[in-house]
Amino acid sequence: MVSLSRMRTEAREARRSHPDPQGAARSVSKAVAALGWLDGVERVSATVADDGELDPAPLVTACWLRDIGVYFPVMRDPDPIGFAPAGPDTPFAPNRYEIPEPDVDAGLLVSARALDLVFAPVVVFDAAGNRAGRGRGYYDRALSFLLNGPRPAKPRVVGLAYECQLVDAVPSHPGDVAMDAVVTEERVRVFTSARSRRARL
Repeated sequence: MVSLSRMRTEAREARRSHPDPQGAARSVSKAVAALGWLDGVERVSATVADDGELDPAPLVTACWLRDIGVYFPVMRDPDPIGFAPAGPDTPFAPNRYEIPEPDVDAGLLVSARALDLVFAPVVVFDAAGNRAGRGRGYYDRALSFLLNGPRPAKPRVVGLAYECQLVDAVPSHPGDVAMDAVVTEERVRVFTSARSRRARL
């Protein structure tokens, strides 16, 4: 059985070698909009692409054009990540992992509970809706409230990835938060059950 570490390494190499990353990013953005997932939404979270990740930038721009608030993760150890609002002119500064995050007052941060839609970064994912990120557990801790009882309608957790990041099975643990859907440049997968709880997409 392939280890998760090896899965991550191979997926990172594959996504860095994608032949058309800009085209893939546009395809994912169009797919999300066409499905109506941005309709009636007020707050979404997205990330700044790093290490070959599928770039959410076209999707972020689509949200701004719809006057949807876009929030980016901000590291605040040992607490779960917070999410800071940002617009086209908001300054960003690198965090300790050299990933840009909004350089705004800490009082503007919100928790994941305040979001309608979370566009989660993915290193690997499987056909059951399980994802693995970089292994630090930031998103799982921020979204852990989704594991307490019936899964609420918000926030919806949608992974953004390349098709080459699909693996047979991602090893999962009780504290892992499954995705409601994942969108790649080739297809959309909506999971009827996220961690055996209702997914309302």
